[in-house]
Amino acid sequence: MYEFLSYRPVQPDDAKLLLDWRTSARITQFMLTDVPYDIERQRGWIERCASRDDYHHRIICIEGRDVGYTSLTITDRANSIGEVGAYVGDEAVSPALSAFNFIGTLNHAFCTLGLHKLVNHIVHWNDRVVRSQVFNGYRHVGVLKNHVFKNGACHDLHIFEQEAAEWRAFRKKFPDTRDWDGNETE
Repeated sequence: MYEFLSYRPVQPDDAKLLLDWRTSARITQFMLTDVPYDIERQRGWIERCASRDDYHHRIICIEGRDVGYTSLTITDRANSIGEVGAYVGDEAVSPALSAFNFIGTLNHAFCTLGLHKLVNHIVHWNDRVVRSQVFNGYRHVGVLKNHVFKNGACHDLHIFEQEAAEWRAFRKKFPDTRDWDGNETE
């Protein structure tokens, strides 16, 4: 079990922390959209998210320290399909430790929320995440050419997918079956 890794609920008081991470050049360069630096707007977004049943998110903690953010968006409720979003905002975090943040998220998506499939969209210049999708058990299913317009240019978007049954088989490589809340999953 990866005891150094945990997740905690997002609170309105996390608005500045999340906004500092989300608007940093190191993070926003890999996002499909940019957000303004407005703490009250961010706080309002966090409060609205708390009432949604199609959006779930947590702060990623390593050794008890807030280091990043992860989310699950249910994009197709009828077919139990969702999408993962995640980033490590703390630059001091070792990539060797942060590389495992996907385990709790996928356990939560497939075992706790009962999703059938995850479909992730990754911008082509995010080479590290494009490579890590396969490490995390996803299949590369295609590229949407010139799909994202950012910084005055069109960019390709990679599509990856993984089904619940595939995750249950793939996750046997990892000794951690906990979800975001620390609950053991099947």
